[in-house]
Amino acid sequence: MQTHFLRVVIVGIPGLAFLSACRDNPTTVTVRPASEGVRIVNAYTLPVDVLVDGALVASDVPAGRLDSVQQGAGAHTVTLRVSGTVSLASVTLTTHAGGFRTIAAVRSGTALAASALDDTNAVVPAGATKVRVLHLAPSAGEIQVYRTQPDWGTPIEWQFPFLYDSAAVTSLGNPYLQSTVGTWDVRAWRKPSEVALGWDGTLARVTLALSSGERRTVLVLDKPGGGIQLTVIE
Repeated sequence: MQTHFLRVVIVGIPGLAFLSACRDNPTTVTVRPASEGVRIVNAYTLPVDVLVDGALVASDVPAGRLDSVQQGAGAHTVTLRVSGTVSLASVTLTTHAGGFRTIAAVRSGTALAASALDDTNAVVPAGATKVRVLHLAPSAGEIQVYRTQPDWGTPIEWQFPFLYDSAAVTSLGNPYLQSTVGTWDVRAWRKPSEVALGWDGTLARVTLALSSGERRTVLVLDKPGGGIQLTVIE
């Protein structure tokens, strides 16, 4: 009988598995996985439980938070369950040594669904960097996202309209954008309530200093207590 060793790293405990991207900016966090396995993003409206190959590995993961499960390389079934119910959503994936696969608990209509966020086709050429933004904040409605990038210092809107859409997440309808080596600055607002905050008014922002060949994904998530927050994953 083969024995699987699972270790759950709770992302959100200071000093354990994440760093604040800006010390005075509570709405932005950068996730630093401890090793390898499966990363879970709760982009649903309720807490979820996580099962890997039928074994419960995390309970009551809050909405808008991330957990990561250390899991060896190979084929696995990740099942998400609304905590306290029998509402299930599963996805089968293959993990690889030295890396993480990312699964999001998303809302499809009113039901829970599971989506894999990885995009293995996003090759970054030498001398370039890539960033994408995924709207995973189901309570936020339409949002507005602007960025500056290494080769363009004037804020540019990411896309219009920008809505929470689990179908687009599943199909990776929000592609990576490419620029040169240097710093990306990404900032977000809820529409219409936060638009008046402007470029320097919002706290939902993150700065990414990327080297040649690097890429990042910026997740827009619901913030506990209301509003939105930005989380960066590799």
